[in-house]
Amino acid sequence: MDATPSTETAELRLDKLLRARACITYYKDLPDPEYPQVRCSIFGAPKTNELFVRLTNGRVSFVAATQSPLVFPAMADRLFGMDPVDHAAAFGLADELWKAHRNDLIA
Repeated sequence: MDATPSTETAELRLDKLLRARACITYYKDLPDPEYPQVRCSIFGAPKTNELFVRLTNGRVSFVAATQSPLVFPAMADRLFGMDPVDHAAAFGLADELWKAHRNDLIA
């Protein structure tokens, strides 16, 4: 796990991880039930043990990251599904992003 804090935004860090194929895709473009144009993607970064959440409507995107509450099993071993603890943390972060950017996402 890399403990070095980064000054880069979560969006820039996620883009770099995606280009390097250094993250796990747990959910890709999951549509919101009420606003299907709003999509949620969730990724895991094994090297830093972080969860990344992206909400987008195709025109604007918002990304946030949080540390996974789990240390064991290692994220690299969670390739075949998201642990319920990570699920709760990631979707909690998605709710926070939604509350902060709802107007921009449904505009």
